[in-house]
Amino acid sequence: MTMDAQQALAAIGEPTRYRIVLLLAEAPRTVGEVAESLGALQPQTTKHLQALEAAGIVRIHRLGRRRVASLDRAALARLADRLQTLAAETADTATDDDTLAAYEQAITEEAGRGDASGSRAVRLERLLPAAPADVWAAWTDPALAAQWWAPRHFTVAACEIAPTADAPVRLVLREGDGAEYTSIGRVVEASPATRLVYELAPVGAAGAPLFRAVHTVEFTSVPGDSAATRVTLDIDVSAVEEGAASAVAGLEPGWAQLLEGLAAVLARP
Repeated sequence: MTMDAQQALAAIGEPTRYRIVLLLAEAPRTVGEVAESLGALQPQTTKHLQALEAAGIVRIHRLGRRRVASLDRAALARLADRLQTLAAETADTATDDDTLAAYEQAITEEAGRGDASGSRAVRLERLLPAAPADVWAAWTDPALAAQWWAPRHFTVAACEIAPTADAPVRLVLREGDGAEYTSIGRVVEASPATRLVYELAPVGAAGAPLFRAVHTVEFTSVPGDSAATRVTLDIDVSAVEEGAASAVAGLEPGWAQLLEGLAAVLARP
């Protein structure tokens, strides 16, 4: 018999039926014995057993006038295997789970800060598999930046940036449910393939940035390896508005994912 995992879980999830499963896990019992153990009427118990039988969890042995219920342990083992498959981690799901947990903890810590409007600093460093000029292009060409400038499970709906001082910076991220999140800013300094400084921060409901975030990116060549670049990203945050805890807390885990995405784009043939 093929088990419908959803039906089986729904059947077991009913409190009385779960008690029946526990009883039958100890040993098979007649319908009357199950009813007596539950302190229930036999007709009610019969209905519960029939539901468990229909779900493939219990077998009812019709032995003449006797009805003996037993647990279908092989079916339960298949259900357990199904749940184990759902619970098994892959490299991607483990990363997602860890990132969500770290992000939630960061929001809690950010919300508990005593100096809500004070300054913060974030630093990330990565060794990227491309020459500084190529990394610079991937960061400052909107078409290339749109390929990596979104955390996992987001897409870039719009990207605007140019390697020119005072050029506007605009990024719109779209989540799977269609929700969009806009960040705006401007380029402060642009030294090709060497240093890029820009402001960029998410906007609130009124369209104004929730805080000031100055991003300073240093592109450093690696001695002896012309196809590698060490990138250092410093983010200085200040003027944090009330209610911006989640956005501020998301900077470090978000950029960690962005740099992974950038590395993947640069590694493509």
